[in-house]
Amino acid sequence: MKKRKLIVFFGTLFLVMVVLLLTWSIYFKEKTVAVVKVIEISNDLMVIEDQLNVKTTINVPRVITKLIKVNEEYFVEYESSFIGSPKLVSIEPLN
Repeated sequence: MKKRKLIVFFGTLFLVMVVLLLTWSIYFKEKTVAVVKVIEISNDLMVIEDQLNVKTTINVPRVITKLIKVNEEYFVEYESSFIGSPKLVSIEPLN
């Protein structure tokens, strides 16, 4: 009986921790703004390089991908969380 109660306790503890982690990743997102150069663009992904030569892959809506040009500089804002890849919030050309 004690073994069963211990398994139920640890199972419940594990589920509570998973729920807290998912809640934390949804509500606590880090926003980044930077002047970047677009290195590569595909249907829903964009690879950017910031001024420190750090490359980042960002999810981009498909309707925007045709408007973005490779090797151009942009001012971007994107969100990243603990789970999942960064998502584009806004993008503006520097010219």
